[in-house]
Amino acid sequence: MATTIKTEKIFIQDGDTVIELTGADKETFIADRKQSELYLELLKTQNAAQKELKISAYTKLGLTEEEIKAIL
Repeated sequence: MATTIKTEKIFIQDGDTVIELTGADKETFIADRKQSELYLELLKTQNAAQKELKISAYTKLGLTEEEIKAIL
């Protein structure tokens, strides 16, 4: 029984021309996409940490949960 390996095909469009990326261009695209995903996760994590800091500060100032939600 033969097994087949599925590889991801990546197409880009430039105007009316559709091109399939192959070789080094494909590898560069995949690496760039992975880096972008990691950066997005980092931003989400930083945003969540910033929000927690704000909630902590507002709580220390004596604001209620409703007031904090209204601010954020």
